[in-house]
Amino acid sequence: MDLLDKEFSIPLTKLYRESILKLFFSKKEHNDILSDAECNRLIGLASALSISESSDEINISYEIITRLLENHSEDLPNINGAADLIFSRIGNFPGRTLLRSRYTGGDSPDIPFTLSLERLAREAENSVSNDTLLTNFQYKLFTSLSGERSLSVSAPTSAGKSFVLNMDLMRRLTSQTDKCIIYIVPTRALISEVTSRVRATVRHQGLNDVIIRSAPFPLESHLKSKSVVYVLTQERLLSLLKPENEVTRIDSIFVDEAHEIHKGKRGIVLQNAVDLTLKKHPSASVFFASPLIKNPGYFLHLFNRLDNGYFFTEQISPVSQNIILVSQIARQTKFANFKLHTRFGVIDVGNYDLGISFRPPIFQRRAAFAKLITKQNESTIIFSNGPAEAEDLARFLAKTLEPQDICQDVKDFITFIKNEIHEEHPLVVTLPKGVAFHYGDLPSIVRSGVESLFKSGEIKYICSTSTLLQGVNLPAKHIVIENPKSGASPMHRPDFLNLAGRAGRLLKEFHGNVWCLTPESWEEPSYTGDGLQEIQSSMSKIMEDGGTLIQSLINGKVEGENQKELAEAGLGRLFHESQQSTIEDITKKYESNLNSDDLARTLEIIDSLDVSLPTHILDTHRVLRPDHLQNLYNRFMEEIDINQLTLISPYETGGKSRMEKAIELICEAFDWKLTELQRLWYGGLAHKWITGVPISKLIRERIVRLRKDDPMAKAPPIIRSILSVIEKKIRFSFVKYFSAYEDLLRQAMIDRNHMKKTIKIAPYHTFLEFGSCDKVNLSLMALGFSRFTALRLKERLNWADSSEPEDYLEVLMRHDVSKLGLPKMCQYEIEDILGLKPS
Repeated sequence: MDLLDKEFSIPLTKLYRESILKLFFSKKEHNDILSDAECNRLIGLASALSISESSDEINISYEIITRLLENHSEDLPNINGAADLIFSRIGNFPGRTLLRSRYTGGDSPDIPFTLSLERLAREAENSVSNDTLLTNFQYKLFTSLSGERSLSVSAPTSAGKSFVLNMDLMRRLTSQTDKCIIYIVPTRALISEVTSRVRATVRHQGLNDVIIRSAPFPLESHLKSKSVVYVLTQERLLSLLKPENEVTRIDSIFVDEAHEIHKGKRGIVLQNAVDLTLKKHPSASVFFASPLIKNPGYFLHLFNRLDNGYFFTEQISPVSQNIILVSQIARQTKFANFKLHTRFGVIDVGNYDLGISFRPPIFQRRAAFAKLITKQNESTIIFSNGPAEAEDLARFLAKTLEPQDICQDVKDFITFIKNEIHEEHPLVVTLPKGVAFHYGDLPSIVRSGVESLFKSGEIKYICSTSTLLQGVNLPAKHIVIENPKSGASPMHRPDFLNLAGRAGRLLKEFHGNVWCLTPESWEEPSYTGDGLQEIQSSMSKIMEDGGTLIQSLINGKVEGENQKELAEAGLGRLFHESQQSTIEDITKKYESNLNSDDLARTLEIIDSLDVSLPTHILDTHRVLRPDHLQNLYNRFMEEIDINQLTLISPYETGGKSRMEKAIELICEAFDWKLTELQRLWYGGLAHKWITGVPISKLIRERIVRLRKDDPMAKAPPIIRSILSVIEKKIRFSFVKYFSAYEDLLRQAMIDRNHMKKTIKIAPYHTFLEFGSCDKVNLSLMALGFSRFTALRLKERLNWADSSEPEDYLEVLMRHDVSKLGLPKMCQYEIEDILGLKPS
């Protein structure tokens, strides 16, 4: 249907304009209001488009009827019934629920009998077990999951994928055929969210024997008949797949946020993890989920599942987003121009007096604008380019807000942060004003607290970094963005679309709003472009020019730690491929008219590497250079007394010095250029971390030390640096290197005729990632508890003969959590994992 026809273009433009103006002006622009005749014409248009086969036209049908509802529900007596029918037709039952709760007191609007039969038929078509009503996309996804062994789907962020995945997990677990399910998430920040959701669903279904773990700890022999769901990052999955863990069967693999395969070194790690899982468990079914990509079949092709797989892209979302550009106007500091990007073109909404200065400094502009658009009972995310900016912006915004009454939960959270992080932490200042920040290096229990209070409405504003791009479920009414970046580079279109998809809360709003401030200053206009993006793996991108980055690495010409790690991961991956197939096959895979000479040079480098390590070592550590792995193995083989290099308990005499020696050998073998000062700091901090020293103590010690040299040193940047070192160096780089150290040392000892059963090497890679070497703490963290809560629980209870993680749950169930004397944040976490309602 031609929407640009004059009959529709004029009233459509009016409708969109007034819906945007209503967002920041209390009064309508009376000179451009839709007449009743125009409204009725648009209702007819929305009705016609609702039976279209085109996703664009169905989306426009939704946008028309919801905007009419919000702007003219009092003027149009027939609008509720028309909207109810249109929602039913397009299968948007969450939208219909919101309509009924907001406009009809929960009742079904009266419509003519024949149309009510159509409405009933649509309900029947989209109903599954227990009369659960699904959207069209959810129904298609649910039936595809049950019928396909390999599936890849792309859908908007708010399409309701997680709900269906939970349903499918329950179907698999109750079928008794799927005993081991792997759920891969891109970051640790997502592990607790997904684990909590899966655990709640399992509990609701009464599947009490299902084991859920968020750590790569294999099931003990007497538990192997039970079903288990592992929620893991790609790195933790590789750890689980180590031969000594003896994981004999994996039945299903869910890869959430699968599009992350196109990003840097961790994209290569994800490819390696899925690759190795399918190599070891070729009969496993696999499912890939991504937001709004054009080529979801790419994943099936990449992992050789295209012949027996199915893929599709969904572009219809139960919540839509307004993409609004807000531009400066020359010589009018308080005025701004508004443009709305729609599916049928750009609408110039006009120039308006904001009543605030719309000029730099940027913190002032963003803070003032966020306050302007955020009404009572609404929430706003302000995108920030990094943790420091997120904190600074939150502090600035909080200063401009009036004091408010805060609930007991916020008071408890502030007390927790003062005691367990530091009394000068910026959240202590911002939370009383309903402002917080969110980034990946924050401890998980702090992130969870911020998310919980934001969802409950106690926090109104969050200044967040790109952690939102990695699947964290934190929707808001508004998102404010200005010249966004991913790391140091301008944000590209796929990431913008992913971020924009967080605007709009399902069952609370029909639309979310993405406010793009000063678009004229953006380094890349990611707010415009195709709604679907084509992706390729990070490895394929490295090889597009024939692998010159790998050549630069070998020649010592790669600058920057991130680029070096990416090049190393690419080299490791390419070497693996060279071991699995012929040079001719690799050439065919990566060669183009423009890269043939460079590809040949890169493959010569790969062929020249002198590596003789066993396949299982190279498989697990593909992200590291194989020649560096060989270097460390050779060093072990040359050692006169190899026993002096084994890792022992950090508590044992010599435990710390053994760890420090390992760091020295790691830096040497892997060309990790740490200064002597960095090595001492990282090593000392790592030892305290794995022996369970609380974060608060680590932070206080660091602040005291630095303030001896500079009494005016500010606490926030020191806190950020400590958290960054813990997350990026100790819990990531150290884990990666120590895992290789342990495996290579074990192999060297076997090759030097040590009896396999007598070899004992403490698993420092586990200690370092989880922040403890204590069995009780590690078992509790395997269940999903944060380090904060695990450390306290260990002290409070007698764990008797508990041996497996699930034993600890049984002990906890026998105690009244409220009487353990724990901080409220820890108590809430325990109640969540145990399935108890908060007191």
